Amino acid sequence: MLPVFAVHISDGVLTPAFWGTGLVLAAVVVAMSAYRVAEDEIPRIALLTAAFFVASSIHVKVPPTSVHLLLNALVGIVLGCRSPFAVAVGLTLQVWLLGHGGYLSLGVNTLVIAAPALLARPLYRGLETLCRRPAAAGYATGFLVVVLTALLNAAALIVGGIEDWTILAAPVFLAYGPLGLIEGLIVGTIVAYLARVKPDLLGGVNLASRAREGPGSEVVPEPGPSRGSARRGG
Repeated sequence: MLPVFAVHISDGVLTPAFWGTGLVLAAVVVAMSAYRVAEDEIPRIALLTAAFFVASSIHVKVPPTSVHLLLNALVGIVLGCRSPFAVAVGLTLQVWLLGHGGYLSLGVNTLVIAAPALLARPLYRGLETLCRRPAAAGYATGFLVVVLTALLNAAALIVGGIEDWTILAAPVFLAYGPLGLIEGLIVGTIVAYLARVKPDLLGGVNLASRAREGPGSEVVPEPGPSRGSARRGG
């Protein structure tokens, strides 16, 4: 019964038709996510994959079980459409090295975590546009992504379980409510820092800085040397 109390669904919990469909759909989504990955994207993807992997080892006791950090909101905000690729690699390493989840259920687990990650960046952008506060937008995004992940996980247990897991799916969903509050604080803090020092990692300009400059201000690129000066210098 213990393997059910986790976002990583173990083998033997879902029906063959359900986990088989999950493998096929996840393969398509991950292939699209990894298509034409540029060389300069690889370090960023590797860094977020490592963060996602390490987060799985940080457990929070929520009776009657324990949950662990996900960070799929942060992965989604920074990587955007590349997030399913990072999630799939991270989950594969977790199954192989830590025994979290299962190989047959890897497709379903990937979809459960990657789908909310794909929504994280547009959700963050919309919230930051409304409140002009990266920390608040990051906190709300982190919380909502965890809730959505837990909801999808519970739905997978109810719809695709080999048994009626409805009684267990509800505690699984509720257990991740407190985690959402914790993860929201983590994502909000990291996003607020990135918005100051590296706003391009968040997929757009720093709206908070624009707000401080005034409603009519525009983001102007750094001036470079003119062609004339370049010729004189040559």
